Amino acid sequence: MNYKHNKEKVVKKGMELFWVKGFHNLGINEICKETGMTKGAFYNSFESKESFLLTTINAYGELIVNHIHNQLNNSSLKAFDKLIELYTNMLTSQIENNYKGCFVNNIMSEMGSLNSSVAELSAQQFNNFLIVLEPTVKEAQLNGDLSNSINSDKLTEIIHTTFFGFLTRSKSTKDSGHLLMTSFLNSLKK
Repeated sequence: MNYKHNKEKVVKKGMELFWVKGFHNLGINEICKETGMTKGAFYNSFESKESFLLTTINAYGELIVNHIHNQLNNSSLKAFDKLIELYTNMLTSQIENNYKGCFVNNIMSEMGSLNSSVAELSAQQFNNFLIVLEPTVKEAQLNGDLSNSINSDKLTEIIHTTFFGFLTRSKSTKDSGHLLMTSFLNSLKK
């Protein structure tokens, strides 16, 4: 990375650009213009637009894992209520984010079937989200607040996949969907 460019800022700006425009609607010229990099510096640092996308997916994944971890661990609520609070906050934040959805979800939808590297990394990030969420789901099951007819790994995947569906729907309806998500979680109670 050229000393003139702060990699963290460049990756953050790239994440924002991919998040809003997607992969196919964003060109190298625009990336360079928005980040202040020359094409030479860009290719020297990231090799390709795909490599830059993969870097931004990793960065976003780390941010979300930390966010989920912090929100679940910094609350005195019962496990089930932590899940309600987490998903309510993430869905209502869509209003402030102009209903952009989730970066990983958006990229999975656009590129997952077209590019195996993007598909694998997006799936890995999704799995990282599940790893952070699963202990809280398991605790809610142990507390008797969530059904234990499905193991906690599968239930976590069902819950978070449903959340991704609400995010996708939220983009087109301009409705956060947080009330539906809360209803869904309540339907999983024992």
